[in-house]
Amino acid sequence: MTTAAPQWPGEWQGEIPSIRKDNSALGPSNSLFKKALTIHPPLAGLADAFVACLLDPNATPGDAKTLLIGMNDALVDPAKIANVPLATQQNGGYRRPSAFPLPSYTAALEYIAAKALWQNGHTEFLPWPFDDIALKPDFAIRGKCPANPGADAGAFYNLCTEVADTLKVGGTKTTADLVNSLYSGITGKLGTYPTKHVTVFLDACDNPCLYNGGLLNFNRPNLCATLTAKIAQELNPELKPRLLSVFVLFPDWHLEQLPANSWR
Repeated sequence: MTTAAPQWPGEWQGEIPSIRKDNSALGPSNSLFKKALTIHPPLAGLADAFVACLLDPNATPGDAKTLLIGMNDALVDPAKIANVPLATQQNGGYRRPSAFPLPSYTAALEYIAAKALWQNGHTEFLPWPFDDIALKPDFAIRGKCPANPGADAGAFYNLCTEVADTLKVGGTKTTADLVNSLYSGITGKLGTYPTKHVTVFLDACDNPCLYNGGLLNFNRPNLCATLTAKIAQELNPELKPRLLSVFVLFPDWHLEQLPANSWR
């Protein structure tokens, strides 16, 4: 008998609301987010809407990202963008400088990544069960980690044979720079977890080079082929067996998984 695939939010049901608790990225005790709330109190309601959107199986990762950008843009300081060219401001990949804390923005993207993976059938990515800063990949992998995490973060990490981590790569003005930055992100994650097999999730949505003004303008197959070739040609041979998979999320909300047999 075939077992039904887990449905979203699955194991993320309890994890997603935790972003609004205590000292978490959007929590009331988080000093940076707390400061942002004093500037714009409605931010609390926007954060709640973001969590509700993430939990809703019928809402898309793009819907959640729209709410996140809304939180960012609600705290934009007009003085800081007064000298930014209008064409730059109107570019869809440009994130306007804001009093919304960047660490909160980046942490929120990890939850969007999890939902994007699940909605593309990759339900093996689970929330990391500990907050230990030194040993905290973004995701544990179903079947490659202890079923019962226990109470010891270090012991759990040691027993995981595979881990997955996310990285936001943003702000690049040319596709060549984007590919180089994506590649650097991959090598960096392999260095962060030197004893593990690693999957890397790269968020490439916030890049002006992928837009022409407000419209998307990029060749996704070409970018993926270029990045795949760079991995195959330039990655240290000793590292290649540990790079299990690379996912790249583009601003058209198409999730690409690079062909691992090209470098292994």
